[in-house]
Amino acid sequence: MNPVENSQLGSLLRRNIFGTVCTILCLVLGAGLWVLRLDIHSLEIVNRERSQEGAAMDSTLVTGPLIKTELARAQDIVQRIESNLVIDKNLADNLWYFYKIHPDSKDILTNLRGLNGDAAADDADYKLVPFSLQLTGTYEQVGGYLLQLETGPRLMYIRSFSFRRTSPRSPVLTLNLEVKVLARR
Repeated sequence: MNPVENSQLGSLLRRNIFGTVCTILCLVLGAGLWVLRLDIHSLEIVNRERSQEGAAMDSTLVTGPLIKTELARAQDIVQRIESNLVIDKNLADNLWYFYKIHPDSKDILTNLRGLNGDAAADDADYKLVPFSLQLTGTYEQVGGYLLQLETGPRLMYIRSFSFRRTSPRSPVLTLNLEVKVLARR
């Protein structure tokens, strides 16, 4: 553009200030609209993520008391388990547990001995202590003792067992058990 055309354009813009301002404003707003339209997809994704976070927060706030109740219950159960663990070195108390578990224990528990346990890792907090039991009595006595053993406060599992009758017509059974009891190191 030459200087004459520039001066004519300048005088036109000065005469129509309102039109000039409106034109410049339209160009600026059009550019802003174009930028926003390009960014609308990413804004929708961010909006969807924030909505999901809000919904998750709502469910957390609603279930907060339930979670606290469940945590307290779990802590109580862990405390009961910890209080019923045997101590590996306290053999007398460990053996006495098997005698006091059932009223007929002194009559039917004919053989009880501690076995050598597997070597546990040095950093382990717990270990399994094995015991061998032999019970001799009627089916009701032996079954009652076994039920008490399974449902008692100590955590244990039966490693092996065998039933046999002392004689073919006798109501007396002999039960051999090997159990492992969870113990604190």
